[in-house]
Amino acid sequence: MLVCGNCGQENPDGFRFCGRCGASLEASAPPAGERKVISVLFCDLVGFTTRSERADPEDVRAILRMYHDRLRKEIERLGGTVEKFIGDAVMAVFGAPTAHEDDAERAVRAGLRILEAIAEMNEESLDLGLAVRIGVNTGEAVVTLGARTQRGEGMVAGDVVNTAARIQAAAPRDSLAVGAATERITRDHIDYEEFEPVSVKGKSEPVRLFRVLGARGQYGVDVEQRTRSPFIGRDHELGLLLQTFARSVDEAGLQLVTITGEPGVGKSRLLWELKKHLDEDPTVTVYWRQGRCLPYGDGITFWALGEIVPPAIERGGPRRPGRTGGAAAIAGAVP
Repeated sequence: MLVCGNCGQENPDGFRFCGRCGASLEASAPPAGERKVISVLFCDLVGFTTRSERADPEDVRAILRMYHDRLRKEIERLGGTVEKFIGDAVMAVFGAPTAHEDDAERAVRAGLRILEAIAEMNEESLDLGLAVRIGVNTGEAVVTLGARTQRGEGMVAGDVVNTAARIQAAAPRDSLAVGAATERITRDHIDYEEFEPVSVKGKSEPVRLFRVLGARGQYGVDVEQRTRSPFIGRDHELGLLLQTFARSVDEAGLQLVTITGEPGVGKSRLLWELKKHLDEDPTVTVYWRQGRCLPYGDGITFWALGEIVPPAIERGGPRRPGRTGGAAAIAGAVP
């Protein structure tokens, strides 16, 4: 069988072109890959192998199926991709095939949700008694484009994957541990305590580990923003925002501003600078209301409004992945 490198369709031997997309099948080059910064999550059941020796195979399968389904739900809910199930271990990737600007935070939050999910499963069935260890690591990897994970094809490769597995193995029972890169990226949103560095197989130097204590707040809205770099090259945009605000005060009318751009270009930073300027202005009192349409999940059409007006809409998790969103902010001024 010949596999099309463009769409992944299997074609009979002897075909020159793909029967689905028409791409040439003559090139025998391996699937294309690209380098990406990703976060890898490993989760493993503690002591389940020993327990399985004394259990009926059908009971073991039923437990694993329930466990796998629950973990897949929690991982995909936060935009991750389950690459593989290896017995009672699960490997998931955040940042591939689709990258987001907060993949490391998503991976850590997914790990926290898995811990909660395991506790919920144990409460629902008192004789279940599941325990897990979870590890998250962030780094550069080669991502295979078009990999079919449902058929067991590996999607990512690199030291970040091996290190994530080692971190998981070193994590305490029923806890989540992360590597130094993940901690550095997410420390403004997640609370950690550092372990003693541990020596792991395949590493010449001890690996720094951090235990996750919990998230500091709800995703995206109630973490105080800070900046570590000077504001450069956005004076015109900031001036336009300040002029628009002044017009809303002078004319007592509504002004709507839409800021668009690729992830990481500085949209949130621009709003932060606007807030800083207005908070320092002694002539007006500004009341800020902020909300965000989550970049994952559905049922989020009015999510930003629900964050801006909390009593109006009950805060709950998005139901399924698949939508994209942005940020919204409202400022009201009293002269």
